[in-house]
Amino acid sequence: MPTPQDPQPLRRPASVVILALVLLGEALALAALALGYLRSLLGPDPLSVGGAVFMIAFLLLLAAGILAAARGLLRGYRWPRTPSMVLQVFLVIFSVSFLSAGAVAAGIVLFVPAGTALLLLFTRPVVAFTVRNTGNTRTL
Repeated sequence: MPTPQDPQPLRRPASVVILALVLLGEALALAALALGYLRSLLGPDPLSVGGAVFMIAFLLLLAAGILAAARGLLRGYRWPRTPSMVLQVFLVIFSVSFLSAGAVAAGIVLFVPAGTALLLLFTRPVVAFTVRNTGNTRTL
């Protein structure tokens, strides 16, 4: 009895790798912010211990979620596209706020990677890689 042939594995597009690298950079930036809060918490005069502890935990959890999304994108899963898109939209909004307030450098640092990632999320190679068939049904 003939068995269905396994589909040929797709090569990971360069745009998926770039997108994962942008997400990795954002996760590392959040981890650096968490370290800054930890340093201020351990300093001689912490302003708000409860607030600092909350921000450290929040930033580390957010960084872990972004790392999970980057890993999922590299594996070709569909689910990471939505949280990645939401994150990038918020970062673009924040960057516009910084730009309008006169903090041009901070606005550009936020806008360029977020805008790049947002555009890449809608490109054909990324969509095709994350919504591919693995047989007769879509499982990824």
